[in-house]
Amino acid sequence: MGIVGMTLTVVILALAGVGRRLHRYPGGWTFALSVRHEPERHALARARRAVRAHRRRARRELAAARARVAGADRRHRRRVGDAERHLARLRRPGRGAFVARLGRVSLYTHVLVISGPETTVLPLGDLEVRFEHSPAGNHLYLRRPDGVHLVTYPPGGPGEDGVRRFSVRVENAVAKERTFRTRLATSVKEAEDDLMAALADTGPARDAREHLDSVTARQRRDPARATALSGLEAARDRWQALTGRRPPR
Repeated sequence: MGIVGMTLTVVILALAGVGRRLHRYPGGWTFALSVRHEPERHALARARRAVRAHRRRARRELAAARARVAGADRRHRRRVGDAERHLARLRRPGRGAFVARLGRVSLYTHVLVISGPETTVLPLGDLEVRFEHSPAGNHLYLRRPDGVHLVTYPPGGPGEDGVRRFSVRVENAVAKERTFRTRLATSVKEAEDDLMAALADTGPARDAREHLDSVTARQRRDPARATALSGLEAARDRWQALTGRRPPR
């Protein structure tokens, strides 16, 4: 920026400052700028600052009260959401975590999945597992009340020891699933109770709203607010009586 540009910028800023001063202290150049009326300008400025300071304090207090309400609501929603998700997981456990895979058979926490042209999903709770070795290969017999599924690992595939270890791993997963199913009814009842307790736990949110209502009501009838506002109006009255122009707040 050249000297001309800098000079022009300074002039514009100075004019803007003068314009703002004339707006804040109306009545003409003398009242807005002269040393003679500096005490009156200071009195009006003090009254304005008092109102602004009170409003800033009130806004901060009100913002804190509103933040308390928002935080209480957020914590309540989070607790309810956690309880709902926990209950949903118990009611619909799905496959569970992946445990192991051997060939086209995948073991998960709650099911055994046999992949192929048509994927077969076998819940572990009522599954019986039997291993058999023959010249044709290694066989897993997976029996459920609705029938038996046979999975064969031919020679050249997983060896006898690997298939046998996988069979034992499936049997152990079945035992764990049966224990899980035995305890499931109790776990679901406990989760339902937890959800009901979470839904009913509205005390903190209620207290936060009551605090917000109290702050709002107290600010409306705050004598300090009335004093600051009346002081500003008195200062504006004096300025109007002096200049014939009423200044802005």
